[in-house]
Amino acid sequence: MNAIIAKIHFEKNEEKKAGLLYNAAEYYLETEGSLKKDLDSAGLLNGQSVKISRELGLKSNVAKSMLLNSRIANEKGNSTAARNLCRAALDYALSNNLKNEAASIYVTSAVDIEDNENLKKAEDLKKAAVLYKQAGALYDEAETFNQISILYNSIDEPGISNKYALQAISIKKSIKRHDLYKEYTMLGLNLRVQGKYKEALAYALAAEKITENIKIKDDWLSIIYDLTGTIYSEMKFYDKSVDYYKKAIEVAKRGNDEVGINAITINTARGLLSRDKYDEALSILNNVPKYYHTKDCNTEYASIFILIYCKLKKYDKAKPYYDHLVKCNDVNNGIFKDHIGQEKVYYAMIYYLINTGQAGKTYQYINELNTLAKKNNDLLNLSQLEKVRFEADSATGNYLSAISHLKEHKLLNDSLYNINSRRQFANLQLKYETDKKDKNIKMLTQQGKLQEARIYNDTVLRYVFIGSLVALILFTGLLYNRFRLKQRSNSKLQLKQEKINVQNGLLKRLLTEKEWLLKEIHHRVKNNLQIVISLLNTQSAYLDNEDALMAIQNSQHRMHAMSLIHQKLYQSNNLASIDMSWYIYELVNYLKDCFDTTRKVNFILDTDKVDLDVAQAVPLGLILNEAISNAIKYAFPDNARGIVTIKLKKTDESTYQLIIADDGIGLPVDFELENRDSLGMNLMIGLSEQLDGSFSIENNKGLHVIITFIKNKKLMGSDDNPLNVKDN
Repeated sequence: MNAIIAKIHFEKNEEKKAGLLYNAAEYYLETEGSLKKDLDSAGLLNGQSVKISRELGLKSNVAKSMLLNSRIANEKGNSTAARNLCRAALDYALSNNLKNEAASIYVTSAVDIEDNENLKKAEDLKKAAVLYKQAGALYDEAETFNQISILYNSIDEPGISNKYALQAISIKKSIKRHDLYKEYTMLGLNLRVQGKYKEALAYALAAEKITENIKIKDDWLSIIYDLTGTIYSEMKFYDKSVDYYKKAIEVAKRGNDEVGINAITINTARGLLSRDKYDEALSILNNVPKYYHTKDCNTEYASIFILIYCKLKKYDKAKPYYDHLVKCNDVNNGIFKDHIGQEKVYYAMIYYLINTGQAGKTYQYINELNTLAKKNNDLLNLSQLEKVRFEADSATGNYLSAISHLKEHKLLNDSLYNINSRRQFANLQLKYETDKKDKNIKMLTQQGKLQEARIYNDTVLRYVFIGSLVALILFTGLLYNRFRLKQRSNSKLQLKQEKINVQNGLLKRLLTEKEWLLKEIHHRVKNNLQIVISLLNTQSAYLDNEDALMAIQNSQHRMHAMSLIHQKLYQSNNLASIDMSWYIYELVNYLKDCFDTTRKVNFILDTDKVDLDVAQAVPLGLILNEAISNAIKYAFPDNARGIVTIKLKKTDESTYQLIIADDGIGLPVDFELENRDSLGMNLMIGLSEQLDGSFSIENNKGLHVIITFIKNKKLMGSDDNPLNVKDN
């Protein structure tokens, strides 16, 4: 924060100062546990930003600052003023055709709408998605579709939720973004509700796979583990289910998520209950805060306690929990937060009533569950309900009806599991019998050959028996001699093998130490570069000369470009090469933050997965830094909007081409590359020669910088295609 304040003080460019003031105001607003003085500071700084932006005609800045004023008012507790300010910001953005800013306002407005107006929330988010698409902000459009998916999931509309999750996936794949864990999680949640467990499990495991390569928030990781555990439980893989529940609890505890801990604890207890581990399930439940409060209707704990105590035949202990569910059902008029919660409550009540001789009271709950299952086309629950009807009819003496429901249960159960199981078993049995038959034929053939050999040997033995006795004595002596020689040879080989093992151990240790040393070197180089960057930043605070400040800033960017390479090397298991697609993505984000380009410059990345060694990665990174910086600073004067496209493609077996193109004003007509007087241009040309590549520039609706080079032979063939996750 002090660095931002220092930059504001020394910044001469009014447009940049407005951006810095906005960033400082946003920092004070988003500080955890913001105090009144922090909010007042945020309002003061934002007011200064608005004033400068209006004077300079920076309409995008004005719209963002107006929205920030709404957020500040909301944080202060003045919801009415916040809504009015938000509406004013939206009107301003729409009247000035600021699509990106208007979309952001719609998203913020949706967050502030009450939970009982979910359809209004959805409408605002849909409007935001349309505006993001018109503005070309495809990633923001995908994220908005994901929010809509989450919203429809929360109001129990899995089909609509799936539709928007798939739209988000399609957009992200089109822009080569692979952070699809949220979308896969939503598909897993919705498909599980629809009873499509195998598809749901595939998406849940795909989401977990993605989290192994990127860092995500603990609440999403906990949801993924909990979802996977629940699906495994419903597919009757109880050991795997409990393993995932335990991982989910650990993540929830790490994030102090009490609601998540309680929910996952209940799921864990259900998994243990399914494995008949009743005492262990009770122990798990008793290690969390007591569920029951007189003012609320927490039905999850009551449901699971009823099932456990009924399994233990302790009906007196189950009764208070049953009474609690009856009261909650009456209070809610049989309507719970979602149909899954309703199913758990009713199944627990039915189980208690059947086991305590009150089966006649179960039919109203069975009928409601049947309606729910048919609505969601849930074959698993329909099968289970037929079994419950059989038990209820049997308990009430209606045996003909009981037999009918038992038959229907078996038919549904067969359609779910047994038909496929029998087919698979038949195929396996056929394969087994075929293999067994082939094996028997081979065995009989071998036995026939052995019998013929035995007859021949017996004939020969009859003629040479006496001679064989003499030969046997000689052979025995020779055999003993060979045995002694072999013993000596084995002893020598054993000694040599021990020496080889010792040498191998030493070589492994030396290799490990070398790898550690290389990582440490890269780490220290990266840290030293960061220290130099920090020293330059500190020095800039004492300079008033704008050219000097600009030179220091350019040097910082170049050092950061080199620092990213060494950072990747010491963080990766591969010390020989850099993934340039990752590197370009990180460098672009860094430069966007440095130049605050979000208001006017969009970036399009189209890069293959290219691995380069340090000797080529460093000059290529510096070229990227120079070209992107020049595009941001000079291609779009007078606050013009523009697009910078970066491509890194393989043109043939060993040749690659890097293109940094903008749709800005381009170079002057009289510009001659041979008579250049630009450090950045000279640097890019020199670095291209260092790559043993060619450098060229083109004026074609903007400036195109083109570098063609040949990859070092020692890394040729190491590229891998990016992972493409296909929908099931």
